[in-house]
Parts: sequence; structure tokens; C-alpha cells
Amino acid sequence: MKSPAHFWRACLLLAAPSCTLAADSAPAPAIAPPAPALVKLSADQIAAYRYSLEKTRQETGLPGMAVALLQPGRTLLLEGFGKRSASADAPVTPDTRFALGPATAALNSLLLARLAAQNSLDLDAPARRCWDEFVLADAAATRNATLRQLLGMTAGLPERADILLQDPAHTPADLFVIAAEIPDTAQPGRVFAYCDASTALAGYLAVYNANHHRAPNDGLPAGYAKLLQTQLLEPLGLKRATFDAPSAYEDDATGHTRAGPSPWQPAPAPAASGAALRPALGLRASVRDVAAWLQVEISGGLGPDGARFLDETAVQSRWRPPAGIDTHGYGLGWALQHYRGLEIIARMGEQDNQAELVALIPQYRTALAILTNGGGRDAAAYLQNALLNLADLLREAADSPGP
Repeated sequence: MKSPAHFWRACLLLAAPSCTLAADSAPAPAIAPPAPALVKLSADQIAAYRYSLEKTRQETGLPGMAVALLQPGRTLLLEGFGKRSASADAPVTPDTRFALGPATAALNSLLLARLAAQNSLDLDAPARRCWDEFVLADAAATRNATLRQLLGMTAGLPERADILLQDPAHTPADLFVIAAEIPDTAQPGRVFAYCDASTALAGYLAVYNANHHRAPNDGLPAGYAKLLQTQLLEPLGLKRATFDAPSAYEDDATGHTRAGPSPWQPAPAPAASGAALRPALGLRASVRDVAAWLQVEISGGLGPDGARFLDETAVQSRWRPPAGIDTHGYGLGWALQHYRGLEIIARMGEQDNQAELVALIPQYRTALAILTNGGGRDAAAYLQNALLNLADLLREAADSPGP
């Protein structure tokens, strides 16, 4: 059985026939997207979108969610709705933490892009330069696989590597052992296979590189958390983000499940996310944290103080897949979809019975994050509809004559 991350990677297509993602065809020729234009939504349009989000949430019975709607330098909406748990009265706030699930991989690629910009890491050099004991099952792949290919899931690791690492008890040592033993699907750069293990390897190899090609004394999970903290979380002001397990004494959301039309019910509290895949799946954060991160994405690499945090090209090169290989739309931690001719860069997934969406609409310089405490297909459909409704709203605003 595939992991939840595998199942939810395609959720953006479930309820929108006009979304296209040619999974079984050759990659389309690269076409330059339209030049971005800032489309300003009016207060009435923002209020109407907010009302629609909350009305639909109540109709579906989704217990709670947190929403951020952003444009460069502007926060249009930052709010919590509903309850952190269906069994308690504590409200969701912008500081409530949720599981980010596979959206963690997009933050992981931002971390490595930041390190590359500091000339401490080369994404296009053999990954083995980070740690000379890094081995893949094929000798040529060991010599040639790059960090960029690991991040983009084109290094040759197969999907089934994730299945072998589903147990939360697995460690990064198990990750490296499986990478060394499981047969590769192809030589690096030739075939795409969705594999969270590939993304996680890139994150942990960055730790080896930062620690002079050795594992930190306190271990790879702690070393990765420290690297992410110093390079991204602290500079960008992500104050609530953590890899720790949710605590009853913190403002954390509770995951919920449902069977058919019955109400969502609180699920048992999860343990800490498995350390083996932490750089790909493990972060918990508030929507305020996610908003600070997405501002860097949508503002072309500017930090919260308006200063240059990362080059615009380095930021945006992560959004789209490489040319010449069918990656099903996946870039470096992000996935590219098209909706009625509009590019949408997004990750949507589920972890610990909580579904999340982070999305960029570059043409209109707008970002959206919705973190929910409900899982399953109903939560996925809610998130997809919210995203496509925003895309339609922005298109309508762009096509409307000015005052």
C-alpha cells in the first residue's frame, strides 16, 4: 500500500477536469509563462472569498482551518476558522500549528537553494561530494546523481523506497541503507519516480556537507533541524515551526477522520514524524509561519524586511520541472499544474489526518495557504475548490476594467 504522500500528490486533479497534468504523455515543450502582473483584489472581493471559504467549511463539517492569502508585501487574509478539535472549544488561530506534510519538501528545496547561493553547496555537482560514503545501488548512479536530481526525484530511486520507510521508527541510517540497496529505476536524470526518500536524502546530505562531511554529534535529525532553523526559520521569522510531536499543552490542531457523511472525529494523537523522511514530510507550522515563507516565494526572493534573501531566479527555478523529462509536473518540492491556461504552483497533501495546501499563482503574484485539521477526500476536494475559486476570482479581477 502506498503512503498518504503518494496518494495525495495528485489530489489537485480529482475535482477539476479542466486541470491538466499529462502523466502518460511526453513532456510538453517549454513555453514561457505570461509576465506577472499584480492584480489587486478589492476589500469586497476578499470578504466574499473569505465568506465562501467559511460557508463551505461549515457545510462540509470540516472542524477547523487556518488561511493565509498573500501578495508581495501584503497580507490580504490571515485568519483561523472553527475549532482545533471537534471535542473541544479551543478556536483555530493564525498561530495554531498543523502538519505540513509533503509541503515540507518545498521548504527543504528553499533551504538547499539558500545554501547554494552562499556557495557552500553545489546542487548540480555529484551528491557524493557532500559525503563520500553516500552510495546508490548502481555504481554509475553513485558517481553521477546530483542534489538537484534527488530534490526533483529524478536520481533513479524508485517509489517503493518510501514504502520500506513508512514505519516512524526508521532512522536516517535506514534511509541511506535502503538507498544503497534498492535497485534504481534508471540512471540519474532520465526517469521521474515520486519518492520522498529522494528528497529526504538531499536534505540530510546538506547536513553532512555543512558538518564537513561528517554526521553531527547529536545526529542527522537534530542536525537538519538546526540547519533549517539557522538558515530559514530564524531569518524569515517562522517562530512556531517545529519537528516535535504535537503537545496537548501547545496550540496544536488535532487531526480528524470521517467515514462517509458522518461527522469528522478526532484521531489519536500521532507520535513525532518518522525521522527517516523528515526533510520531505516532517514539519509542523502555523499559517502565520507559512505566510512568512510564501512571501519569499511570491516576492521574488525578498525577505520579511524587504532585503534580498535569495535571488529571484534561484527561487523560481524550483517551481517548474526540468526540460526533456516527464516529471508529471514536479519541480523541486513543488508541482506545476495548469487550470484554464493559468499556471498554478502548489503542493497539497495529508499527514496525521490533516490536509494542507500551499499554492502560488505567479501570473497574478498571489499565494494561498490553507491548513486544515481534517483528512480524506472531502478535505482534499475542499482545498482544491478553494484554490480554483481563487484562480477564477483573480482572472475575473484582471479582466475587469479599472475604475
